[in-house]
Amino acid sequence: MTGAVLELTEERRRTVAELVANWVARRSSGDGGEDGIQGVVVRRVEVLRSGRPGLLDVVAEAEGRIAHLVVGIRRPGEEAHVLRVSDDPVLGLVDDGGLGVAVDALRDADLAPLVLAAVTGEPPLDDAVTPLADDDEAQVLGFGDRCTLSVFPWLLAGPHPGVSLLAALDEAGFNHLAAPLALWRREGQDLGLVQEMLAGSAGGWALALTSLRDLYASGGAPERAGGDFGPEARALGTMAARMHLALDRAFGRQSEQISTWIDQVEEGVRAAEPGLLEVAGVTDALQSLRRSDLSAPAIRTHGDFHLGRTARTDQGWVVADCRPGGIPPGRSEPLARSPLCDVADLLWSLHRVATEAAFERDPTGRVGLAAMAQAWESRNRRAFVSGYLATPGIAGLVPADRELVGSLAAAFELERVAQLSAAAH
Repeated sequence: MTGAVLELTEERRRTVAELVANWVARRSSGDGGEDGIQGVVVRRVEVLRSGRPGLLDVVAEAEGRIAHLVVGIRRPGEEAHVLRVSDDPVLGLVDDGGLGVAVDALRDADLAPLVLAAVTGEPPLDDAVTPLADDDEAQVLGFGDRCTLSVFPWLLAGPHPGVSLLAALDEAGFNHLAAPLALWRREGQDLGLVQEMLAGSAGGWALALTSLRDLYASGGAPERAGGDFGPEARALGTMAARMHLALDRAFGRQSEQISTWIDQVEEGVRAAEPGLLEVAGVTDALQSLRRSDLSAPAIRTHGDFHLGRTARTDQGWVVADCRPGGIPPGRSEPLARSPLCDVADLLWSLHRVATEAAFERDPTGRVGLAAMAQAWESRNRRAFVSGYLATPGIAGLVPADRELVGSLAAAFELERVAQLSAAAH
């Protein structure tokens, strides 16, 4: 639904700049005020809903980025029903022919359904509104069991790669995701999107944690623990392979030299955590891959594919978050890579969750959970890779030599470990 673009007089521009400055300060735990206003350049204000309550969609430059907020306007004295007890949605006052209280509409339980209605062009829902996420990537709200609304607080100059990836996967027939119901786009920029709500959804990280907690509590072998994750890891591998096949259909492929990938891995590790190259066997393994003189397909990948971006639903595993859109950590644009880079990310996250669960149960490290953690990780790494490589069609995207597949995935995982280690410092 497209509203009227508000004509910005100097007075209106300053008023909106004050609201933006307060919104930015609230998100960064800083201060608004005159200093904040000086750094705001209002670019566009669209009236999504006139009157009271009203809605304004605001795009402005702030802190060197493109800020995007939805401002609700309430009558003075009218109580705002916040979505979380800790929320303070009030941003300031406006006078558009009558005094109004400006609030962050995505933190107001009464206004959030009106934002959804403005995006979809349908009547407002009366379902309960639940905040699902609120970070620099997106503010995500759930509306009962019907749908979710994601609004991007910081915009890119053009289309959002995560939205492009999601739409392309959907069009390619990949049904392991929350299908897009409406895209919110203005002047070539993606502002947000509406997706279906997936029934019986549980996060991949949470499921893995539950499995590990059962194992650490009961002891023994991971396959005999109450929450054995092995069958789920295999199914997750199948879903990951289907995702890559759909990305191949959607964006196509190119051929690249494995030696080029290894050069990039070594360069990245040396820049981020050079000590990893001194671990026994690492340099020899990389040299062996470099000498293979083989090429392999490169496609647009997920970009940051780990357990936290997956979910298990009543229908099976899904990609719960496409927002990387094919942009790997440390990059700013989508990059064609080996699909094994995504595989490496997921394998790394299996190690990470096993380690964190062990620390959660025994911060001192005296109980001796390391052996159980290693057994759980090894079992589920094997299951994931087995499900991935057994998927019909995936042989066209990865080398035929299974030992080479394992070595490549290990090299890409090494680069991921180096990046995370450097970030932690």
